[in-house]
Amino acid sequence: MSGPNLLLGNGQLLTRSIERTPSGGGGNKETPYTIAQARERLRPALDAVLDAVTQLPDAAKPRGEGTGVFTVHPAFQAKWLIPGDVFRRAGLRTVGSTPALVKPEIDARKYAPKGEQPTAELYVSGDYKAFAALHQMLMSERTGKGVQREFCKLEAIRFLTPQERLLRLDGEDPEIPIEIILHGNGTDIQLLNDLEHFSASCGARIFVAKHLAVPGLVFLPGVVPRSKLDEFATFTALRAVRRLPKLRLNRPTIREKLTVQAPTLPNEDALDTNLRVAVFDGGLGAKDFSRWSTEHVPPELTDTHADYLSHGMEVTSALLFGAVSEGATELERPYFNIAHHRVLGHADESDSDLYDCMRRIDAVLRTGEVDFANISLGPRIAIDDGQPHAWTSMLDGHLASGKTLLSVAVGNDGEIQGPMGRIQPPADAVNALAIGSADSSGFMWGRAAYSCVGPGRSPGLVKPDGLAFGGTESEPLVLLNPLSGGLCGVQGTSFASPLVLRTAAAACAMSETKLSATALRSLLIHRAERGGHELSHVGWGRFPASAEELLTCSDGEATVLYQGYFTAGGIMRIELPIPAVPLGVRLRITATFCFASPVDPADPVNYTRHGLTIKFRPQGAGSSQPFFSSQTHGSEQELRRDAHKWETVLHRSESFSAAELLDACFDVEHGAREHGEKVVNKNVPSLPYVLVATIASEMGEPVYQAVRQKFSMLTPINLRDRVQLRR
Repeated sequence: MSGPNLLLGNGQLLTRSIERTPSGGGGNKETPYTIAQARERLRPALDAVLDAVTQLPDAAKPRGEGTGVFTVHPAFQAKWLIPGDVFRRAGLRTVGSTPALVKPEIDARKYAPKGEQPTAELYVSGDYKAFAALHQMLMSERTGKGVQREFCKLEAIRFLTPQERLLRLDGEDPEIPIEIILHGNGTDIQLLNDLEHFSASCGARIFVAKHLAVPGLVFLPGVVPRSKLDEFATFTALRAVRRLPKLRLNRPTIREKLTVQAPTLPNEDALDTNLRVAVFDGGLGAKDFSRWSTEHVPPELTDTHADYLSHGMEVTSALLFGAVSEGATELERPYFNIAHHRVLGHADESDSDLYDCMRRIDAVLRTGEVDFANISLGPRIAIDDGQPHAWTSMLDGHLASGKTLLSVAVGNDGEIQGPMGRIQPPADAVNALAIGSADSSGFMWGRAAYSCVGPGRSPGLVKPDGLAFGGTESEPLVLLNPLSGGLCGVQGTSFASPLVLRTAAAACAMSETKLSATALRSLLIHRAERGGHELSHVGWGRFPASAEELLTCSDGEATVLYQGYFTAGGIMRIELPIPAVPLGVRLRITATFCFASPVDPADPVNYTRHGLTIKFRPQGAGSSQPFFSSQTHGSEQELRRDAHKWETVLHRSESFSAAELLDACFDVEHGAREHGEKVVNKNVPSLPYVLVATIASEMGEPVYQAVRQKFSMLTPINLRDRVQLRR
């Protein structure tokens, strides 16, 4: 052959919609409690909620409303079972959720798990009149059977107390910098005014002008006297109050200037000057890379710190040129240009809530004119499974369209035992690519000790998504940093992250065939090398270091790219291109499904709005065999039973005899929800998806040409003129 085998496109031509098979059985699932039992159990709790709403001062309850916490029985947390209609009938609103573990008093399921089980706690808001209406519906014999059944799905009810809202505020400092999470929306001026007036009465200062709004939530910073914490937390629209985190710039623990001669810069423009690549960091402060990078500096950030500039320069250098190889005399030609947005400066050191930094990033992404972006900074705080974060919620909202590929460094606190060693926001964003550090670029590798570990939240449990070599003390990552006078040895997830983005964006620049952000994310995960390491340490594995690995196949495999749309609520059959091979040949199927999803930030339990149920049929319709399963993501006791269906990435590899794969296909059922409840499918837009599937022979028998001969509609992607791939 004249060159490497190229990735095969047009996989979507092997798909078709199929009719839904009527499900057997039917009828309602048996509830754990009778209506008489529900009344006996829930009446005292509702009485307590009514008393609590009455006793609160008017200033603490905007619009006269309080918030109750309704614990759903673990058997009824799936989207079509959550008791929501009963709240609406009473005039109450479900404003959010949080995960919980509960041991039910009674469980009617035949094979009910023992001990505590995962479930959802629903935040439900309304005034006294609405809670009284709910109380009347519970106790009245005239209430319809369907509504009565909703009460029988509830395990417990309680009023949301001030103490439940106060998170991680230990210490003795008399005034505490706080982050406020408010149930509401940013256009509700009356709510924000009520909070501001109530805060002043408590001696607290809040900064309403800095608020950041996402669907269902408002985040804003403030300062509150420790002695007034309990009083401040009585404000009923508050979801949580926590300490403001410090800046996580992921500074390297080493930055060693190397004495070897630095290579010269290339004398060529970028390969693809139309790609829009952004870096959000500490700035550049020098013009050495100006042929390929433009620095955008807000007026208030003209005054900055040398460490910020060095960090920004090194991140940009990694993205433009990659790691500098030993003996290099000239750096590689960049694949794209970079817009470097300075988002930190001295102004942020005196105002350390990071909201200004976050709002600068938000403003750029809001333009919709970014194809690729990297963030190697953020708040230094471990993710919280039950509470959303402003950075994560904001970024997931921008990335839900699937048009931007964002890489995020996971943080450098992996050596800290406990929660602080876990990945840090916004690396928990389900629509972003969270990058940790590997400790070597060689054959033998593992997680760098400093690289933060998973798991992420569910959905989004597999975090980090993967690793790239980020340097260690004994083996630094070598980058060109003109501010430091030449080559520097560094380490940190800050630099692993742009290296991964460089691989993806380079593949996009090299390909004339359109590769979406979701396609590139899928290809990275599909080609990741797991190496037998723990999922929570390395995610899907170590990512490829070159674009060629994303775009090519060996003779013994065929990798096919499917790019299409799922109709809301529909079922699609996706045929796999199984080649004609001799009997006895064993084939390995590796498949990666990926999509970007709109999210409900106020509902961590039901965070993603789209999900897939995938059945593998090795011999076509009528056959079935497990392929993707929740075991990839955690045990049944760690997750709700259907949690894996709502993951935005599903990846698996399994081996079969070729004789087992006659008419092999995936049947994929799309599901949608909003705030955990079912939706009307006709109102839900189609979901763009990507599937990358590789059919490989385990003993090296030729597969690529066999697939091309049998499936002529699958054609290799096209490369740009003058692009030469290394075989």
